[in-house]
Amino acid sequence: MPATDRYRPSVITAAVTGGDVLPSQSSSIPRGARQIAADAIAAAEAGATCVHLHARTDDGRPSADPGLFAEIVAGIRERSDVVVNITTGGAPGMSVADRLAGMQAVRPEIATFNLGTMNYEGFPTPGRWPAVHSDWEREVLEQSGQGTFVNTLAMLREFAAAARDAGVTPELEAYDLGHVAMARFLIDEGTLRPPVRLQLVLGVLGGAGNDLEDLFALRERALRILGGDLADLGVAATGYPMQFRHAAVALALGMDCRVGLEDSLRVARDRVATSNRELVEVAVRIADAVGRPVAAPGELRDRLAGVGPAQQGTAA
Repeated sequence: MPATDRYRPSVITAAVTGGDVLPSQSSSIPRGARQIAADAIAAAEAGATCVHLHARTDDGRPSADPGLFAEIVAGIRERSDVVVNITTGGAPGMSVADRLAGMQAVRPEIATFNLGTMNYEGFPTPGRWPAVHSDWEREVLEQSGQGTFVNTLAMLREFAAAARDAGVTPELEAYDLGHVAMARFLIDEGTLRPPVRLQLVLGVLGGAGNDLEDLFALRERALRILGGDLADLGVAATGYPMQFRHAAVALALGMDCRVGLEDSLRVARDRVATSNRELVEVAVRIADAVGRPVAAPGELRDRLAGVGPAQQGTAA
């Protein structure tokens, strides 16, 4: 079934902890292997088809430790058959080796694949900085205005080769229109083998905006630029209420969606979410309301069997 089929089961991904949000912003942000695994399992029990994972130490600091990723994923797989998606975006300041470490350690079904270099700002306005409780969080805030998410063409080829070697399906992440064009280039040169999974990421300062019109524009261009080479199309939008508004529109249009504390801390304007489970429950209700039953993990695995991994003969 094509990415535009408005009746096929929907895939809901829970972005459990992320690498950008600060623990001081919410006590609900899971940290440490046990908390992250437990929150991922609860999200799956609420209906998430897939969990997207970063690693954090017990103090909440983002980590690239492959042992920590392995512990998180082992804890999940012991109690759940949810599909596992590992970040290769990591967190600010991580090297390419750091960003690949989790994927290479656990060989998940899916790993994110960021499509281009961009300015990337989570805390651009000092007057709106959250109160923080640790020196490392304060350092993150003080680096505001200097954020760059680097993904050169050479790096993309390296990430594609690593995904191929690990037998992992890339989930392409497009933060703006140029990233969709990059996906087309990588397919045409043989670095990626179609059909591909693509997720539109909206609302990060430095990338596309967070209006519904931004979703419509990027969706239309993705369908036109990638055409029959596009197997799955989803959206991840930041902040309340846009996380849910984009989820509702995307699900109605036949797309998949991502929700979770990585992208939004609120379940209502006046209430911080207590867990990823709460956010997933909202997305499941939306999917039910628009006639898109949520896919079971096995259904997503069947889809992945038809999605192209990174190609053996990558360009030099």
